[in-house]
Amino acid sequence: MTEQTAFRQRQLTALPEPPELPFPPAAGRDDAASAVAALPGRPAEPLVTALAGLFALLHRWTGRRDLLAETPTGRADPAGWLPVRVRLPEDPTWAELRDLVRAAVRNSRTNEADLTGPAPDCRPVASLGADPLPPDARGTLLLRLADADGRPAVTVVHPHAARVAAGLTVLLARADERPGTRLSDLPLLDEATDRRVRVEWNASDTGYPRNRSVPELFAEWVGRTPDAPALRDGDQVLSYREVDRRANRVAHHLRRLGLGGESLVGICLADTTSWVVAALATLKAGAAYLPLDPGYPRERLALMCADAAPGVILHAAALADRLPDDGTPRVALDRLDDGPAEPLELTVHPDQLAYVMYTSGSTGQPKGTGVSHRNIVRLVCDTNFVAVRPDDVMGQAATMSFDAATLEVWGALLNGACLADLDINDVIVPDRLRERLRATGVTMMFLATSVARQLAMEAPDAVAGLRYLTFGGEQADRVAVGRLRDACPDTTLVNGYGPTEGTTYTTTYDCARLIDADPVVPIGGPVANTRVYVLDRLLQPVPPGVLGELFIGGDGVARGYLGRPGATAEKFVPDPFASRPGGRLYRTGDLVRQRADGLIEFVGRADHQVKIRGYRVEPGEVTEVLRRGGLLRDAIVRADRDAAGDGRLVAYVVPDDGVTVEAVRARVREQLPDHLVPAVFVPLPALPLNRNGKVDLSALPAPDDAPTAVEDAGPRTPTERAVAEIWQDVLGVPVRRRGDDFFDLGGRSLKATRVRSRLSAAIGTEVPLRLVFDHPTVAALAAAADEIAGARGGPVAPAGRTPDTAPDGRPATDLAGLLDQLEHGAGAR
Repeated sequence: MTEQTAFRQRQLTALPEPPELPFPPAAGRDDAASAVAALPGRPAEPLVTALAGLFALLHRWTGRRDLLAETPTGRADPAGWLPVRVRLPEDPTWAELRDLVRAAVRNSRTNEADLTGPAPDCRPVASLGADPLPPDARGTLLLRLADADGRPAVTVVHPHAARVAAGLTVLLARADERPGTRLSDLPLLDEATDRRVRVEWNASDTGYPRNRSVPELFAEWVGRTPDAPALRDGDQVLSYREVDRRANRVAHHLRRLGLGGESLVGICLADTTSWVVAALATLKAGAAYLPLDPGYPRERLALMCADAAPGVILHAAALADRLPDDGTPRVALDRLDDGPAEPLELTVHPDQLAYVMYTSGSTGQPKGTGVSHRNIVRLVCDTNFVAVRPDDVMGQAATMSFDAATLEVWGALLNGACLADLDINDVIVPDRLRERLRATGVTMMFLATSVARQLAMEAPDAVAGLRYLTFGGEQADRVAVGRLRDACPDTTLVNGYGPTEGTTYTTTYDCARLIDADPVVPIGGPVANTRVYVLDRLLQPVPPGVLGELFIGGDGVARGYLGRPGATAEKFVPDPFASRPGGRLYRTGDLVRQRADGLIEFVGRADHQVKIRGYRVEPGEVTEVLRRGGLLRDAIVRADRDAAGDGRLVAYVVPDDGVTVEAVRARVREQLPDHLVPAVFVPLPALPLNRNGKVDLSALPAPDDAPTAVEDAGPRTPTERAVAEIWQDVLGVPVRRRGDDFFDLGGRSLKATRVRSRLSAAIGTEVPLRLVFDHPTVAALAAAADEIAGARGGPVAPAGRTPDTAPDGRPATDLAGLLDQLEHGAGAR
């Protein structure tokens, strides 16, 4: 081996893959374009300056510190490319980087003589020379030194050449002015662009009542329209005056118990009226409410109560057995004696805590996000994405443990509108939803994106009578949005985005603006009194079109995590762009791009967090629960998508001897709410490990390859085979046994509606949704379907009860709610 060849091999030892450029993917080299970046002054070393500038830019955009480029030898020999590899220290100055690049170039040229052997079999991040460069099929950035208008310059050839050249020009100009500046302090935006992304696109301030509290604003409507309907729950309608009187009675009781500012009141109630009265009473007393969803497992509620330590729990008498037996005082709301109906003489500050809502935590423990009165008021008053009027009726479909309920409840009651309860079975069945919306006069509502997607595919005109339909929780589907837009020309369709820490909505997008050229449905721009920034890892703005992390500022940013100062400090960081002292930014962990028009497109996550039916889920939390369950040797949970494109969790488990997957699933259901229970469990003899002893995720089998029980227990009759085929299409997992259970395979209420419609078409007559819940195995559902098909006179109920009654005699809505806290649009009522 020659010395020159040895040099090349040394340069390429342990070479990492080149960093992915933070741009949208290009179709190919045919999309390549050129743009010119100016070099400052007349640098003595233009190649060193250009290459150092490119390395600095890529380091800032990608965080990579080990970078390889190639420069020509000056000979015609195509093998004559010299590798130039630079390993950056932690945050060097511009002068230090130039010295490193100069030394690397000099080292390469020293070893240039008599160079033999093939060109490097690797992909450098850039090729740079003084001669015209050919198109590069490897996707490398091509740079050519030249002059432009008599000034030294570098021509960039790449599908995103304009963005690279613009960033390079700004960085080099600033570096030339201040060579001692560290790379982290070099701006990448010119002044006009910087002002646009920081100020102009965040000009969202309105005159909303930022210094008022929720009870104060509600009291204004009680005074203005005391007899107007405030709550409609079934046949019951309560006026603003009556809701106020009921809440005042409970608030007086809470004060007598010693509850006040910053105290927490747990609320475990199933019906909308009681829940709203309890939440309003809590806020009137100066305390904050803690939603305790009665559909959650008892262990989960106990964990939340242990962490939050509420001073009292308001509950329905019938739900007492759902609550932890930890000594926390309890008040059965439906057995509470009447008390004073006049308002408390109490002033609630807008910065006081209003509620604590729990979300999934990466450490294995859920964490409670504290939201203030000002956060709520900023969301629903004088905002820019909906205009709630006193004559509006807001559909209430979200569970109270999901922060879409904040928009529904307070969006109605702080604007003089009426809040109307929507039942689970009405939300998930399009024909019933259409009928219910018409009967209640609902004019605006929220749906989880997955529910809206199914509605769009089955009966998009069911919501045509709405003024507004907002949806969120996952990436919106272009096809579904198009179908809804065509079927509902008079409905404003709003795609909303926002974490709990940003108080429900951070950005919104009016889908009327969507055009065919848009590759995805944007998440839009900031809602009123909110600021959003796309920043790099150094918390500096990135140029439009460049990938970055989304940070949230303004009056929607929550107070932080209850009892977790470390986690709060990590995620809620000082706001360098704040106009008021003490401002903070919430770092979302969401990777986005801001378009040239300011609208934001969601790209993905910087970590493993996913959205399952709109809920934020940390697979690590579920993994920890599985490992602590005492039934497994090991486990790992990851997310994928089923056949319909919906997110789901897949658990890979190594059971102890004699432990069945059914036992593992049953244990998890005792510990976790439904949206955290994996849809698929894959038993393995051991988890595959990589050379470092970590779980090799790429070696885990697909869910379709999961081991199964005896194959001769498969479907027997034509209807059983039809049911198995429908389940397999809907759930995206193999259905091999006639005893397979729909819910054990990952079925949920929303999936059940798809099964119902497919099965109805297969047997030629209507199948009630209850049939899927009451007959959850392949064999049982097929037998029930055969009975209906044989009758042909109309749907029949299972023997001994009606479709409105569950097997144990409970109302069907209650059973459905307990089986599945449906997509936020179907909480137990």
